[in-house]
Amino acid sequence: MLSILEAIQNVAHEHPHRTAYQTNNESLTYGELWHLSDCVAHYLKGLDLKRQQPIVVYGHMSPLQIVAFLGAVKAGHPYVPVDSSTPSERLQIIIEASQACLLLKTEALSTHQSVPVVEVSDLVTQTTNISTQPSTWVQEQEIHYIIYTSGSTGKPKGVQITADNLAHFVAWMHEHFPLQESGVFLNQAPYSFDLSVMDLYPALVSGQTLYAITQEQIANPKALFDSLATSGIRVWTSTPSFAKICLMNKEWHQALMPSLNTFLFCGEVLPISLAKELMQRFPQASIFNLYGPTETTVAVSYVEVTAELLEQFDQLPIAPLSEPNLSLLEDGEIIISGPTVSAGYLGAPDLTLTAFPTIGDQRIYKTGDMGYEKDGYLFFAGRKDFQVKLHGYRLEIEEIEKQIGNLPPVSSCVVIPIYKNDEIVSLSAYIVLREPLTDSAFKMTKQLKALLSDYLPSYMIPKTFKYIDTLPLNTNGKVDRKGLAVMETV
Repeated sequence: MLSILEAIQNVAHEHPHRTAYQTNNESLTYGELWHLSDCVAHYLKGLDLKRQQPIVVYGHMSPLQIVAFLGAVKAGHPYVPVDSSTPSERLQIIIEASQACLLLKTEALSTHQSVPVVEVSDLVTQTTNISTQPSTWVQEQEIHYIIYTSGSTGKPKGVQITADNLAHFVAWMHEHFPLQESGVFLNQAPYSFDLSVMDLYPALVSGQTLYAITQEQIANPKALFDSLATSGIRVWTSTPSFAKICLMNKEWHQALMPSLNTFLFCGEVLPISLAKELMQRFPQASIFNLYGPTETTVAVSYVEVTAELLEQFDQLPIAPLSEPNLSLLEDGEIIISGPTVSAGYLGAPDLTLTAFPTIGDQRIYKTGDMGYEKDGYLFFAGRKDFQVKLHGYRLEIEEIEKQIGNLPPVSSCVVIPIYKNDEIVSLSAYIVLREPLTDSAFKMTKQLKALLSDYLPSYMIPKTFKYIDTLPLNTNGKVDRKGLAVMETV
């Protein structure tokens, strides 16, 4: 199996003028990507750093971020991607936790940092005699990158992904999805979110073009859709939440993006209603529902969404039961084995031991996700830590969201627990309707609660229903549950 760097090097040598990376106002060829990352590696090797000491790369959807990533691993260092939307306090926590020796930046950084800070643009030069030798590159079992988890369940954890983990993941992607043919890959997820790896490396190793869109564009619908219309994107990778936002524009369909023929969704549950609407809007496209946590190098399983599958189930499965790397513990928790299981959490041996036990002769990852088997498929049944206790009842937040989301007037929904003195006292539902409210919110709530009573016991029905135009997203493109929870406490 070719290493990731060897594969990119081959493309750079054979097709140096091919576009590797494109934004709405910047681009980078494969020849430039390879040469400029050699410049960064040359600088890093000159610092005489300890091999495999992490390097933080700070920025947002810049071509020079990719240059810095490859430069770091060419010099034998894992990179830690941090998006510029990250609060300064969290950035400092990541620097300290990772024991990074340096911060490479592509965006302005106002606060003082505890490590040396270097602008990537200062390291790149047109001098042609700079190159690196494969002997200095990150090798098989060495760490290629470290991504810090969102911290939704406590202190952020640095997930270590080896060069071998990544190579196996990319090989799996190319084996199962139509990625080899020429085309443009959407790059929507920021690099601090592991979903970005699903388009970044599969595109680069096969000589495709990455088309990156920024948070600024996403916040400006006209700029976003103008950009998408001229992008030539063939492979779309995003969270379902981002696709929901795009579907709010009636113009987003096959005619706007005629090359688009592959949807890859991961990071969240893909709702049946969303899949059906995409099938109508993009009849030429295949839709894949992928599953996998950061700790197993992005994704490990998938199902192709078909009309038959949508007819058969009220929820999309995440894998066929024949998938060898997924299984269930007795309590229903999903565990994952195989060559993409992470090397563990950086600097957290106890956490690593708990989450990555050895069963028999296999090292596995305990996901914290619950699952169940039905009709030859494995289904996701929510997080262990999405269980809440209300008035003595143990509730699954995701089950409530699913039932509300299935109601005909509802487009999407998020349920937030309301706390008082550290105790959950009620539930609040944030709802996006399919059509604007023509009657009072009170009447709509009464109607929805009546419909829900056919599917949920009264203690599971949220106390308050709030109607919003669109669910807010965090920088990773997932629904911003924390932001909604903060609104509840204001």
